[in-house]
Amino acid sequence: MTGRALRLAVAMKETWEVRRASLHDKDALVALCTASVGADDYAIEMLERFILHGVLHVALDDNRIIGMMYYSTAIDGSGWLGAARTHPDYRHRGVATAIVQSFVGLASRSRVGALRLWSSARNTAGNRSAKACGFREVARFTRVKRTTAKGSARASRLSFDSDLVDEILGSPVVRLSNGYVPYDWCFLPLTPANVHLLASAGAFHRVAGGVAVISVHPEVEWAEALEFGLAAGQPARILRAMPSVGHALGLKEVHSFIPRDDGVLEAARKAGFERAPWGQQAILFERPIELHPASYRRRPTYAEVAAGKRGRGHAGPHEDRWNK
Repeated sequence: MTGRALRLAVAMKETWEVRRASLHDKDALVALCTASVGADDYAIEMLERFILHGVLHVALDDNRIIGMMYYSTAIDGSGWLGAARTHPDYRHRGVATAIVQSFVGLASRSRVGALRLWSSARNTAGNRSAKACGFREVARFTRVKRTTAKGSARASRLSFDSDLVDEILGSPVVRLSNGYVPYDWCFLPLTPANVHLLASAGAFHRVAGGVAVISVHPEVEWAEALEFGLAAGQPARILRAMPSVGHALGLKEVHSFIPRDDGVLEAARKAGFERAPWGQQAILFERPIELHPASYRRRPTYAEVAAGKRGRGHAGPHEDRWNK
């Protein structure tokens, strides 16, 4: 085989088939997660949820599952990509890229305006792959956590009004994260429309004079934690109050992605938070999606059908509509 033929054969081999996963794939997906991350991979516990409540795509080498990625719809209609896993034997061979491109097509067909994902700054190969797929970095965060504790601080839910919009959009802490906050397993930009959506969902709470975005996931057995983001106010005061807020809700821990800013990180340390092993420097990526016009076939009206019948089968202009 000549050098050119060999390169062509390799290129053809690196074009991976991608399809949607089903419950029949669960054993193979468990094996993939174990090989990729380890037997303690959180995604193993979530596989049925990924398959039944979102879209889980897998990449195949013949019939072997060699990669996976999860797509879910955020509250603002954007798409969120997570739980990316590639078998160690197939890394750096375009597996994740193939799955991402399948979701780009899904988003475009579904009229989804943006895809987002996060990656560790240490994952240089993954970050290169994200950029090669059209994603751009929009913000950086650090994952922190601590146990809850008794205290007097409480959270009160906020309703939507123009004052809330002004407070959040003018918030210095939001500017530190380029306008994005963590919510419900993903990140969202705090546009006026999204402030309305989050307020309607009961996500904004007044905490220690500021505003926190709070997510609780009682449907996930192992997630006995309150997830929150900083939306307005003094970060130090909110961070000191959150352990008490979590305790009042009967939860064991409080977790957050906070803006990667020295002042906020120091405030979190003083409030007893520690950096989580993963997400110590999380890069949030976003890709706008080009929306193609929806195509459909127009049915003829009853008058057009009748006109065609009167023409005794003549293929007149009304029948041409079926071919457009």
